[in-house]
Amino acid sequence: MRSRDGDSTFTEVARRSQIIDCAIEAIAELGYNHASVRKIADRVGVAMSVVLYHFGNKDDLVAAIVAECYRSVIEIMSPVVARETTAAGKLAAHIRAHIHYIDTHRSHQIALSEIAANYRSRTGQRLHELSPDLAPDQLADLAKLELEPIFDLGVESGEFRSLSTVSMALAVRSAIGGALLKSTTDPDFDIRTYGEELVTAFLLASENR
Repeated sequence: MRSRDGDSTFTEVARRSQIIDCAIEAIAELGYNHASVRKIADRVGVAMSVVLYHFGNKDDLVAAIVAECYRSVIEIMSPVVARETTAAGKLAAHIRAHIHYIDTHRSHQIALSEIAANYRSRTGQRLHELSPDLAPDQLADLAKLELEPIFDLGVESGEFRSLSTVSMALAVRSAIGGALLKSTTDPDFDIRTYGEELVTAFLLASENR
């Protein structure tokens, strides 16, 4: 039976999804540089040729992995951030939702971080130079999750003091990244409490007193 787009059977779509899921787990566990197509195929339980049939090459597989990770980020974070109307509310929602994402989708976050740090395409491009394979509305939702516009909104509205939006966005990302690292090395780490501390710290650091 063909899927509704007429291009792939339901079986093929399911197999692609299975390969992507196994690739995410492999990259999260082994690191990007050690997660070869062959090792990913072994996890799926298929020949390497099956993976290459569905994705052509590792670049195409990476693009599919990144798109899946972004879709899961959008699904969890976008509604939470969008319903807030103030910059402070959006900043707090972003931090809490991202911490929740790490807590519930740790392998996705680790895989995305590994790809961001280590990926090079066959032509030498890095992840940030590639366009994710997402629908226009998904790309728009992803852009709304960026921290720089949230800080820009706060400065323009007077909620936040005059600050470097680039520096503050980097600081928030680094602090959230620290939660990912700590949670992978310390099973007793309370990531939710850490997230609340981040909300308090960055709201205090940003507010226009």
